[in-house]
Amino acid sequence: MIYLNLAFDLIKLILKLLLTKCTNFRSPVIIRFEKQRSKKSIIIGTGPSLINDIHEINNYKKHECDFFAVNFFANTDTFFQLKPNYYFLADKLFWSEDLNKNFLQLRDNTYQKLKKINWKISILCPESGYDYIKSILIDNPNISFIKIPEKSINLTTKKMQLYALRNRFFSIANVNSMVTLLWYSIMCNYKEIYLYGIDFSGFKSITVDQKTNYVSVPVKHFYKNSKAEKDSSNKYNSKSNKSLSERLYQNYRVLKFTDLLNELAVAKNINVVNRSSFSYIDSFKREK
Repeated sequence: MIYLNLAFDLIKLILKLLLTKCTNFRSPVIIRFEKQRSKKSIIIGTGPSLINDIHEINNYKKHECDFFAVNFFANTDTFFQLKPNYYFLADKLFWSEDLNKNFLQLRDNTYQKLKKINWKISILCPESGYDYIKSILIDNPNISFIKIPEKSINLTTKKMQLYALRNRFFSIANVNSMVTLLWYSIMCNYKEIYLYGIDFSGFKSITVDQKTNYVSVPVKHFYKNSKAEKDSSNKYNSKSNKSLSERLYQNYRVLKFTDLLNELAVAKNINVVNRSSFSYIDSFKREK
């Protein structure tokens, strides 16, 4: 059965590569990455534990590390103190036209903060939002842009998943900003990758209304939540509220991908360390 699944995965991989090439002949078969300038990647999430860890991040020498921040981090004073040189706008809310008014305001606030950046920074954008994000921030000469490919494939065997990723045929699915940044850092061949603020404790905040079955997700961060973030379950006007099974499946996928990326890092002799003072991610070794 294992060999049969491997055969099916191999056929699926080859067919999807051929289909991609036929659809866009100029599209390269292999995903290309910029050569990393530093030996160490510092990926900074927005979990509550970052309050305890930011002092440690500030001790790293800027010329020895690349710092990656994400999503609404720019709305904090910490962002302008730390001055990360990479910033990932991972969530499609940054280019969606279907946001509710609270998230629309939050997005606008974030773009206004990013427009004020006075140091050199690269904004990483998923392929589907690249043009929109670039059009908003292009006037700031300090900002450059990196397109993150959305070229994932659903394979059933871990061996073929690792083969597809390691050979750069396909990207990881953008299920979570940390997952995508970790994949990006691994494929850029950083020798060391440190994770901070990766609490992954949002599942603990999920609630189900006992009368309406409405599922709300008031995820906590190291900063005070905006009005929009007090319930991130209703970002979009036209989408119905996700069920509890859908929410938990999202969490499951993140955990499965972190396990997969840990194996990819080990295969490439890359040292990934979860240095968050608190985290539910158990895929990577811990050091403090």
